[in-house]
Amino acid sequence: MTSRWEPEREPATATQTTPEITTTMCSACGSQVSGLNGRYACGVCGWVNNWAEGHTALPHAGEDRDPPEP
Repeated sequence: MTSRWEPEREPATATQTTPEITTTMCSACGSQVSGLNGRYACGVCGWVNNWAEGHTALPHAGEDRDPPEP
């Protein structure tokens, strides 16, 4: 009898999306910044764009696979 290894599969309800690396200019100092899905943080001056400006909805806490312990 031969056994075949198969990778674990995610539940059918889970959705997997690959983050998109995006680039823009910092609104405060003009440096080029890169981020994930339209969410940015400037390493030069500390500017951060609003979370709602991102290209995708943020996941809910209940969707966290590894929630922190209380």
